[in-house]
Amino acid sequence: MQAMKTLIAAASLSAMALVQAPAAQAQAYPEDDIRFVVWSSAGSPLDTMMRQLGRQLSEELGVEVPVENRKGGSGAVAMSYVMTQPADGYTVLSTTASMTFTMAKGKIPFTPDDFTVLRALQAEPSAVAVRADSDLRDMKDFVKYLQENPNGLRIGGYASAGFHQFVFYRLQQEADFEAAWVPFDGGNEAAIALLGGHIDAAVLTPSSAKAQLANGDFRLLGISTESRDRYFPDTPTFKEQGYDVVESIWRGVMVREGTPQEATGRLIEAIAAVEETTEWQEFMEKNMQSSLDLDQEEMQMQVRKEVASRRAFLKDNGFAN
Repeated sequence: MQAMKTLIAAASLSAMALVQAPAAQAQAYPEDDIRFVVWSSAGSPLDTMMRQLGRQLSEELGVEVPVENRKGGSGAVAMSYVMTQPADGYTVLSTTASMTFTMAKGKIPFTPDDFTVLRALQAEPSAVAVRADSDLRDMKDFVKYLQENPNGLRIGGYASAGFHQFVFYRLQQEADFEAAWVPFDGGNEAAIALLGGHIDAAVLTPSSAKAQLANGDFRLLGISTESRDRYFPDTPTFKEQGYDVVESIWRGVMVREGTPQEATGRLIEAIAAVEETTEWQEFMEKNMQSSLDLDQEEMQMQVRKEVASRRAFLKDNGFAN
């Protein structure tokens, strides 16, 4: 009888060990360093965010989180590289709303289903900026002038067929005016061109013209937030001026689809812990960034929605078939 009890106890312990094994394995991640692959240049806003996140995640997870820059093809080079790596949670890719334009163009073999977007940590709006000496005081002045003088203003911003031109396209749809787009290689270059009088207005993220706005060189006519932006409370939104354009460019992280839930869950948990720290919040304030409070499933839906809307814009403007 005692031998039977011993056997039953041993069997129970073995069963418990089997049941507990997955939980133990789940807690084991990460067992090694986690690589951050960034698709932009060192010093860019995306790179700066990823390096800050990497430093803090390293403290949170107890492993090193080095950053590796693989730029080119609006993210295509980095995406291609990550797709050659195991889907194990040890290679994490930076991402932004720009990815949805790259996918919408149909020139890369990737779709939202190839990646799992874990979190968007930063979001910032677009805005229409003019020099302080401009006669244009708000978006109604801007729209009225272009309606009466089609193509009468030189307007530019970062990239062709990108986020800021998309916002401008949305404004054109809402307000029914004609104007050409002057693309620049960076938002800061558009700001410099505006300052020098080479263009009459720029569509840009306010953070890329932070110095000019602080100095009073530029004035924002409108901004693409849902309600007044906390960093620019005196700037009316496009929406409150009668133009229903609410858009933001976000920055976040993603992994290959098929990455185990044990890894994605732990990463999401650790990122949430980082976002609660004073250090992260001060970093966000310094860079005039807001958060996009969508969970992982909502974020994945957001990406699919953006790809569809960007594809329509690209087709209408001859950037895609």
